[in-house]
Parts: sequence; C-alpha cells; structure tokens
Amino acid sequence: MTDKEFKRLSRSQLIDIIYQLQIKQQELTADNERLTKELEDKRLRLDKAGNIAEAALAIHNVMQSAQDAAAHYMEEIRIRLSEERQQVLDNAGNEAAAIIEQAKAEASQIINQAKSN
Repeated sequence: MTDKEFKRLSRSQLIDIIYQLQIKQQELTADNERLTKELEDKRLRLDKAGNIAEAALAIHNVMQSAQDAAAHYMEEIRIRLSEERQQVLDNAGNEAAAIIEQAKAEASQIINQAKSN
C-alpha cells in the first residue's frame, strides 16, 4: 500500500489493518506450532525405524531448517508490522496536526469576528 493510500484511510481502517495483521501473525504462530509437532512426531517414528544416530542427525537438520525458516518468516512479519505501525502512527500524527491547525484557524476566525463586533 502506498503512502497516499495510507493517508486516505480512516483511523478505524488503519486499526482494522493492524488487527488483520495480528490475526495473521497468530495463525502463523499456530501453524509454526503445528509444524513443530509434526516434526517431533516424525522424529519419534525415525527413532523407532532404525539407526538412531542417523535419524537424530536427520531430525536435527529438519528441525534446524524449520526453525530457521520460522525465524526468518517471523522476522519478516515483525519488520512489516513495524513499518506498517510506523506508517499508521505517522498518518495519525499528520491527521492530528491537520485537525489542530484547522481548529486554530477556526478559533482565530471566531476571535477576529468577535473583536470586529
């Protein structure tokens, strides 16, 4: 989403985006836990199947690969959430500043009208 598109969104829409990202992160965490459990189940089957040393090495490699992939993916999610959160905060700050400037201008007009009457 571009900066222009973010600026056009309302606060509630921005909050909804953050909420959807949090839901996605929870889903990914659940998937990660499920995959970790599946890998653990495969390790147990390999231990029963034959050479324990080879199975342990194979499982370690699989687990390490899964852990590395999960860590990489989670880092990408954290970076994306951080960037989007910063954009939301920047947009909210800009919106607040614009509202304050508008309120000051309106207050100035009211004061000038009151002085002229």
